[in-house]
Amino acid sequence: MVQISSFEQLDEVMSNLHDCPFDLDRAVFDADSETWRGIFLRPLWDDPRAKHRGLFMVYSQSRLPVVESTLTISGVKNHSVTDDQGIGRYCVNEVQQIPKGVRLSFNEALQIDLDLAGSISATYDEQPVTGICAIYRQYFLMQTGPEIVEVLEADA
Repeated sequence: MVQISSFEQLDEVMSNLHDCPFDLDRAVFDADSETWRGIFLRPLWDDPRAKHRGLFMVYSQSRLPVVESTLTISGVKNHSVTDDQGIGRYCVNEVQQIPKGVRLSFNEALQIDLDLAGSISATYDEQPVTGICAIYRQYFLMQTGPEIVEVLEADA
């Protein structure tokens, strides 16, 4: 588990989650404990279980194991969600400082503003996930984002 106590540290963690799937339905804001928790699925490109196949520069497919990354931010007084797409699963783009706290921005027009009581206090943790993997496809130089799929026993 990583302790986060500055915007720079939070920005570094969020940079590692760039384009990782985030399920808005699993995000939790607890007003009583003043915490917000979000869960991301981070594909592991450098894992020895990663499988790559295809023809170089024409078509390739990468099948990657996934970890569940949990970001918990403490001292959250309020939060607001701008969910213009209503699609449920998003890919994180960046974190920004805003006057009252931080903003998490996502590629699909989702923004989550977290109003903080003081300085940033957060934790980041990763746990292996079984039963799913991330698939990326590349056609010539265009790569698709991760498709999260169930792993069948025969595929493992």
